[in-house]
Amino acid sequence: MEEYDETAAHWGDGPLVKVTLPDGQTIRAVVTRRRRDRSGTWWYTYQLTLPGWVDTAHGPIQQPHVVELSAPHPIVQPIEGQDYTVLDPPPPEKRTRWRVDVMRDGRRLVHRLDCAAGSEGGSLATDADALRLLAQGPEVATTCAICRPEAVLWTLPPPADDSF
Repeated sequence: MEEYDETAAHWGDGPLVKVTLPDGQTIRAVVTRRRRDRSGTWWYTYQLTLPGWVDTAHGPIQQPHVVELSAPHPIVQPIEGQDYTVLDPPPPEKRTRWRVDVMRDGRRLVHRLDCAAGSEGGSLATDADALRLLAQGPEVATTCAICRPEAVLWTLPPPADDSF
C-alpha cells in the first residue's frame, strides 16, 4: 500500500472538539452542529476522520473516511482556542428557508428549501425576502404548487419597511 500523506489529512470545516470514547481514550473530531434536547442537554454532531483504503488501478491506497456521529456534553468537550460561535444559527430574520427559481417567462417561483421540484441553482431567500417578492403580485412571483410555501409564509408578520 502507498503511504498516506499526513499533510493531506481531512479535518473538515468547523472547530475541533475532544471526544471521550467509552474506554476512556480521547480523540479529536470536527464539530459541525450543536442542539439542545428537551431536557436541556447539549448534543454535538461531529465528524471523525478514520484511516481507510480504496482499490485503484495501481493497487490499494490509503484514503481517509469521514464518519458522522452525535454525543452529548460532557462526552464532547471544547478545546481551548477553538471558535464555537460558528455553530450558532443566524438570528431568525437572517435564516434562509426558501429557494427562488426563475421560470422561463421570467417570473419567480418560491419553494421550500427541501422541495424536490426546486432547482439546485435557485437563489436562497429569508422569510422577509420571500414575502417582499410575493407581495409584488403573481405577475412577478408565485409559490410552488408542490411544496406550498404559502402555508407557512402567510402566517408570518409582514416584513419591516426598510425605508426611512
